[in-house]
Amino acid sequence: MSIPLANATIILVEDDPNAQLVALDLLRMGGANRCYSRRSVDSAIAFAEKLPRVDLFLVDINMPQKSGFDLLAEVRQHERLQGALIVAVTAGTLEHDTGRIREFGFDGFISKPLRAAEFANQVQRVLNGERLWETR
Repeated sequence: MSIPLANATIILVEDDPNAQLVALDLLRMGGANRCYSRRSVDSAIAFAEKLPRVDLFLVDINMPQKSGFDLLAEVRQHERLQGALIVAVTAGTLEHDTGRIREFGFDGFISKPLRAAEFANQVQRVLNGERLWETR
C-alpha cells in the first residue's frame, strides 16, 4: 500500500504548540494537503472519528493525561481507525525507548528535533509501507 503525501489524511498529536506548528508547516511544504493537529489523545481520536478515513497518526509519546502509547492502544482497538499507521515522533531517543516503541507495535519512529529537509520524505516513506526507525 502506498499513499501519496498529497492524498494522505494525517493527524498530528502533539501538546507543544510550537512543535505542532513546525511539523504541520513541514508537512504542508512537503505537499501534504490533509494534515490536522490535536493537542491530546482524546481530542485526536474524537476528531478522527468524524473523518472519512485516517491514514496516519504522528504522535508525541510524552504528553499530559494520555501518552502516545495510550493513543496506539485505543486506535488499534477502534473498529474504524485500527488500520491507520501510527508513528511516534518524540525526543525520547534512548535505545531502550525506541525498543519499547517498536515492541508496542508502532509503525515507526522519527526523533525530535525534526530535520526540516527530511521530515516530509520520512512521512512519505511510512505511507509507502516502510517501517521507519530514525534516530539521530
